[in-house]
Amino acid sequence: MRFLEICLAVAAFTTFVFADDQFISLPFVAVDRKGVHMSAWDQRLDESGVNVPLQNMDLAYLMNISIGTPPQPFTLLLDTGSSTTWVPMRGCGRYCGYPAHTLDPLKSSTFSSSSLVFSIRYGEGFSRGFYAEDTVTLNDAISVPHTNFAVSNINDGELTRDGADGILGIGPDPLSRFNNPDNTIVPTLVTNMFEQGVISNNSFSIYFQPINDTSLESRINGNIIFGGVDLDKVVNKQVTYFPSTSHPDYKDYWAADMDSVIVGDETVNFDSALPALVDTGSTLIFVPKQVVDLALSNVPDLRADYMGQYLVPCDSKDLKPITFNIAGTPLELYPEEYIVPHSIAGGTVDGRPYCYTYLHESPPYIDIILGYGFLQQYVSVYDNQNNRVGLGRRVD
Repeated sequence: MRFLEICLAVAAFTTFVFADDQFISLPFVAVDRKGVHMSAWDQRLDESGVNVPLQNMDLAYLMNISIGTPPQPFTLLLDTGSSTTWVPMRGCGRYCGYPAHTLDPLKSSTFSSSSLVFSIRYGEGFSRGFYAEDTVTLNDAISVPHTNFAVSNINDGELTRDGADGILGIGPDPLSRFNNPDNTIVPTLVTNMFEQGVISNNSFSIYFQPINDTSLESRINGNIIFGGVDLDKVVNKQVTYFPSTSHPDYKDYWAADMDSVIVGDETVNFDSALPALVDTGSTLIFVPKQVVDLALSNVPDLRADYMGQYLVPCDSKDLKPITFNIAGTPLELYPEEYIVPHSIAGGTVDGRPYCYTYLHESPPYIDIILGYGFLQQYVSVYDNQNNRVGLGRRVD
């Protein structure tokens, strides 16, 4: 099997290239998210409670690619919750937030524009423009000709605060039909790589090594592998695959059906299976209020910040393990795994250290989102070829 591995480093782009018969690696960066971009179905949360800063908790994952011939460099935010890759147009300036890099189509001999209009809205942002094709280059060596993407001539510009120029959307291909008025399905970069023979399977996987200290600027935090999964990073080399949900509202996302959630020794059974969205673009774990109440309501001195995000005393002994049951398969999180280390994000209330949790009540019209707080404990596999999602406990 041929696949590409992109390594994830924290804070600064460093030169890291490793190549053999199976892997080609390049830097992939985690940064504190200062902008407001969230995945396409995330919603703004109500403000209430205690004001404790959350800014260091929200991470964005950035990847360097190049577009065009000769290559023009871009830094893109990785998002499994959307399916259109887009970069800003040269000259859009204040209409795009003055990004560091813009695309000049006239300087690429392989650029081909399309009449197909592009438009997308995120939870707290937007981008508009037109679709195009060009050669995408990874690691200055792997070229993917005739790759589909969008050129944005206007967007909210908030991505520039994250150090990103645009979005690398790697959700399922059918999701892209919501980004144009013709309902046309536009292949993602992953599908383009597969069709061009760069990878042998139309899939990718993501592995996170939890960050416990943001001061370690060059620490490798994880990787993305195009075309497969590194089973050496999975406990017992076992990944369990789940069919994508058939729920009409979520069948075009990376989502699987969740049967129940167990908190300690209490089970929350759903009347019917709920679609659980698997998304690297979300930091938190969004679950029904009943689950949050079981997990946190009996914790002494529970607090909430002005965004409604929960905090508990960092030394609390009253937290319980949480088990998510997907298609009969239990996926457990221990208390220390859904509590954010105080060194990353936390506050002090009356002199006592408080830690954030990754748990949050689901926003309107969304049942469950398994974001970074969950995915840092599980290797996730996104299989376009077989329309399924895979999860396997990561090796410590």
